[in-house]
Amino acid sequence: MDDFKKGTKIKLTNGDFVTVKSKIGEGGQGCVYKVDYNGKDYAMKWYLHRYLRSLKSVDKFYNNLASNIASGSPSQKFLWMKAVATTGKHSKGFGYVMDLRPDNYAEFTKFVKAKEFFANTSAVINAAINIVEAFMCLHRKGYSYQDLSPGNFFIDKNTGDVLICDNDNVAPNNKNLGVSGTPGYIAPEVLLGQARPSASTDLFSLSVILFELFFLSHPLNGAKCCKYPCLTPKVEKELYAQNPVFVCSKTDTSNAPVRGTCSNLINLWPTYPTYLHDAFQDAFSNTALKNGINRLTERDWTKVLYKLQDDVVVCKNCGEANFASMIKDGKTRCMSCKKTIASPVSIVGDRFEIVAGKGKILSEYHLSFGDKTKSVALFVESKKTAGVFGLKNESDYVWEVTYPDNTVRNYNKGEVVTLVPDTTIVFGNNKIVVKN
Repeated sequence: MDDFKKGTKIKLTNGDFVTVKSKIGEGGQGCVYKVDYNGKDYAMKWYLHRYLRSLKSVDKFYNNLASNIASGSPSQKFLWMKAVATTGKHSKGFGYVMDLRPDNYAEFTKFVKAKEFFANTSAVINAAINIVEAFMCLHRKGYSYQDLSPGNFFIDKNTGDVLICDNDNVAPNNKNLGVSGTPGYIAPEVLLGQARPSASTDLFSLSVILFELFFLSHPLNGAKCCKYPCLTPKVEKELYAQNPVFVCSKTDTSNAPVRGTCSNLINLWPTYPTYLHDAFQDAFSNTALKNGINRLTERDWTKVLYKLQDDVVVCKNCGEANFASMIKDGKTRCMSCKKTIASPVSIVGDRFEIVAGKGKILSEYHLSFGDKTKSVALFVESKKTAGVFGLKNESDYVWEVTYPDNTVRNYNKGEVVTLVPDTTIVFGNNKIVVKN
């Protein structure tokens, strides 16, 4: 059965029941319903018979689904399966129950198609970080996703919070259940039949998703793509596997962005710092594309994305995020409202530079690759003078602060140091310099 009426009760393998309330939608794999489960609304995905018939082994697919449920979600960012739903023997049909997607989340494809818009660039950066951190958790648990595409991601446009769906494709690394992926997002070696989906091939797909997130354009769709009126399977194999060329390649301009067709990329590429450009140059180098080696890992991406987050300076006029590293001669113009932005104060350590900003923190990660969420110090803005910042000691150390006039003062936990250029802060083995 491929469709259920309102009020239909369906048994779960854990002995409970769900009651169908309404049909939410339908895709290539199955239908999604809103169901009542113990008095609370959930989503239930039910597989279409034609999809199950297309699988190499329904038994293996079913057993993998049940195993994933038993293992539990690798991260709260995944709309993970909670229970298997059946109508008896799984050969007659089955599905699974998961949390409903909240209304404030929109499918990533809507952002790419300009039907949804991020509130600001900070939300874009947050979304990128959330996606990378989620897949780091997935891969550390021994899984590979195997079929990443924009339709798998739901994003809150205001915060960049992310939820990842369709996790029934997830399987232990190097174990494939017949899922190959989506052309344009599949690693070239998988599309050519030279490798199976794995955590390694996920890294290619992840880089494509990140590129689309920042530039609302595909990294392999440029002049070469524009030659074809239709992307047939043969053309997709040529563009995405046999002879892929990065649209922003420094060494091969045969697939360069085409004005009009690639307007998003042409407009957005210059608004980001060189180090983000360099990361994508590495992610889509000839070696990474054609040999599948030296791909950027999640840790590589977090280094770049955390740096991008630390580099943000918020325009006082419109609230848009700009990047301090792009400021020349002490000032620049906001990428959004074009108002002048002055060079902000920042703190610099051995491995980091953080531009002062409301709510930003100096974390254990900055000092020793520790916990990114564990605050050592908090940036606080003056209540009297906008744009003037201090640094609040949230560590267990007493800070020794030396001001430019060589005055020395100690700051205990909870006290705030006004950030004056050329001031130094020393605690433990750490030395921080304030600069403008």
